[in-house]
Amino acid sequence: MKTVRFFWFYFKRYKLSFFVIFLGIIAATYLQVKTPVLLGDAIAELGKIGQQYFVAQQAGETGFKPDLADFQSVMSSLFLAYAATVVANLIYSLLLTRIVAHSTSRMRKGLFGKLERLTIAFFDRHKDGDILSRFTSDLDNIQNAFNQSMIQILSNGALYIGMIWMMFRQDTRLALVTIASTPVALIALVIIIRLARKYTNLQQAAVSKLNAYMDEKISGQKAIIVQGVQEETIEGFLELNEEVRRTTFMGRLFGGILFPFMNGMSLVNTAIVIFAGSNIVLNDASMDTAVALGLVVTFVQYSQQYYQPLMQISSSWAELQLAFTGAHRVQEMFDEPEEIRPQHAPLFTELKEGVEIKNIDFGYLPGQKVLDKVSISAPKGKMIAVVGPTGSGKTTIMNLINRFYDVDAGSIEFDGRDIRQYDLDSLREKVGIVLQESVLFSGTIADNIRFGNSSISQEMVEVAARATHIHDFIMSLPEGYETQVTDDENVFSTGQKQLISIARTLLTDPQVLILDEATSNVDTVTEAKIQKAMEAIIAGRTSFVIAHRLKTILNADEIIVLKDGKVIEQGNHQELLRQDGFYSELYHNQFVFE
Repeated sequence: MKTVRFFWFYFKRYKLSFFVIFLGIIAATYLQVKTPVLLGDAIAELGKIGQQYFVAQQAGETGFKPDLADFQSVMSSLFLAYAATVVANLIYSLLLTRIVAHSTSRMRKGLFGKLERLTIAFFDRHKDGDILSRFTSDLDNIQNAFNQSMIQILSNGALYIGMIWMMFRQDTRLALVTIASTPVALIALVIIIRLARKYTNLQQAAVSKLNAYMDEKISGQKAIIVQGVQEETIEGFLELNEEVRRTTFMGRLFGGILFPFMNGMSLVNTAIVIFAGSNIVLNDASMDTAVALGLVVTFVQYSQQYYQPLMQISSSWAELQLAFTGAHRVQEMFDEPEEIRPQHAPLFTELKEGVEIKNIDFGYLPGQKVLDKVSISAPKGKMIAVVGPTGSGKTTIMNLINRFYDVDAGSIEFDGRDIRQYDLDSLREKVGIVLQESVLFSGTIADNIRFGNSSISQEMVEVAARATHIHDFIMSLPEGYETQVTDDENVFSTGQKQLISIARTLLTDPQVLILDEATSNVDTVTEAKIQKAMEAIIAGRTSFVIAHRLKTILNADEIIVLKDGKVIEQGNHQELLRQDGFYSELYHNQFVFE
């Protein structure tokens, strides 16, 4: 039912167009089932002409000229029926193609809009390749199926019903002979279609896994080469690719076997109708021989066409299954929970007092706490450093401050108000983040610095670049700030990307600043530049700094030491050294190696 509701949501606005389509299908169907009757009438008229000619010859009338008016009238009707069928098919095909093109465009827009409203938890649970396949293969399958298969299924379904109706109107006995083998064909059809659907679903899932695997390995190709695990990577690919091959083969096998099976049933059915039908009507003394011959020809036409609709429907069913599977996978994304945005919430414009993290608990999975009763106080304008071993919960705290996730218990407050009560967009506008992995987007360097606010002037862009010590490098490039940033021609080192990211954050003028291990992936010289840039952006702002290298946070107003999701120590650098605890040990161990 979800799949039906999904399609109804996008197609319901085209009710009038669908009404015209159905009228076109009905008209085309009537004309198609009427043509065998007209053909039979033409044969009957030819039979009558032949009989008249034979009688005239027997009577010695050498100048006999048969009356062709009735025959010509039937042939004219037959020609008009064929022409009208072509016109009706053209009209409903064009309308349906237009509907599908507009609807899939709306699906794509809606899906991308939904993607932008999803929680960070969704992206943490799903691989990029899996998400991308919903936009590519799944939506493409929907479009292809409705452009091609849906027309076939609708028109042939109507044709099948119309053919049965017309056959019983012509002769009940021959109609029953023609449809006698239907139960056998339908039982086989249901079994084959169910198996085809099963393996089509498995195929889509396998393709999604393969895409995700390829995306992951391509992104980490350097690490794969360094570790020398190319063979293991290939083996993993071959295993997933084999599953795609197997499910694709089985899906196509059961999808492809339908056509030859139904074609065989059609040939058998035609033979039955010729044999049984001839015996029935030619032995019927109440029926004229010419009329009986025309009726047999009519039902031979019907018998040849009887399984054609089922053959067309069955051959299109595999593509339609891909569309249903794709719709189900797309609907799964639409069913994902969105970020919680309070209605009519006040805007967060300025931090006046400070940030309070009060006794918070949090876990990414139920029953698995990452943070346990954590409390941190950050007065306005103060720098709070968070340190601790890997997995202690440092980055999790940053995710909670920006509402990437919401706490399970406790609260995070800005100026005494729970951040869940603020307007979410205004909150994030005033919370700046510099991540460990900096991201540059396609466009110019200037566009990357002003990313998110295109109204910022070139002068302000350059001021931010100077403050973060990246201006001189940018000006050394041939096109300066207009240098294009692309994946293929990326002129920036990791440290330079980080400086641009810091400049971008500086332009947002954040009230609360989060620096998540901004210097962890750079050399000592670049670290010094980033440190100066960090000092420029931190000045006068309430800031949270996550750091592995303790020398970058020695001047912090307060240092929070986390271990196993709990605050075990807190104080400034000197106070923590005097405590001679975990922080002191961590500090001395680092400086021994440096």
